[in-house]
Amino acid sequence: MGFHHSLLRFSGIVSFSLFIAACSSTQVQEPDLPERVYYDKAQQALEDNLPSTAIKHLKDLDSRYPFGEFSTRAELDLIYAQMEAGDFIAAHSTTERFIKNHPEHDSIDYAYYMRALSTYKGAETFMSRYLDLDPSERDSKELSKAFNELADFTSRFPNSQYAPDAKARMLHLREMISRHELKVANYYLKRKAPLSALRRSQEVILHYPSTRSVEEALAISIQSYMDLEQTDLANTNLAVLKQNFPESKYLDEEGKFIQLELPSDADPSFLYWITFGLIG
Repeated sequence: MGFHHSLLRFSGIVSFSLFIAACSSTQVQEPDLPERVYYDKAQQALEDNLPSTAIKHLKDLDSRYPFGEFSTRAELDLIYAQMEAGDFIAAHSTTERFIKNHPEHDSIDYAYYMRALSTYKGAETFMSRYLDLDPSERDSKELSKAFNELADFTSRFPNSQYAPDAKARMLHLREMISRHELKVANYYLKRKAPLSALRRSQEVILHYPSTRSVEEALAISIQSYMDLEQTDLANTNLAVLKQNFPESKYLDEEGKFIQLELPSDADPSFLYWITFGLIG
């Protein structure tokens, strides 16, 4: 009897709880509004600089009217709202979905542009958290990804109204990526790893020849070849430096190379070795 009594009592509690939950759910559920109302609410929120509110209305529209009159337009507005809200990962996902579902849309260039811009802004935001460091000292993978997406956009839509901005951002990214390569090259030079330093400096010379980093990249290459006792290659790079930068700060009055000075702590520390080069 005790067991059955307890079971019945437990069943009653569960049933009552489910009833309360159902009532609560029914009370908070909002009735569907006309599609135009959701869209207008989203537009008003964007005008009022309330992107998070706009995102809510646009998602409500999409869930209730996935094939409605404003559905495609709402997807484009959602990209903009997510960018304004600083949710660059979500914006990137939305652009990918739009490109997949609407490859022939009149505004497909906008989607490709915003895809690249979301990656660009995301990388920019990540690096800005390190306020005491130059952005070029951070990981350049996202910068490279943004550059590649911008390049893809400009090749697909060279006459797009967004192309000039994309090209300007590409120039800025090239400078940042090349500076990052120099930071890493100097790091290896400091650690007496000339071959690794050489690889980074040559990366700048070969892939970013129009950037302001080339002069220093040539100097690092010369120093690296000298450290590797490859005199002929050092002289070849020195000739290139003289030809392209006759007034270089890496040349003395007689045109001879001024060897790069390493800091006094150039020898790798114990902490450097035990962390595989991550610290030290």
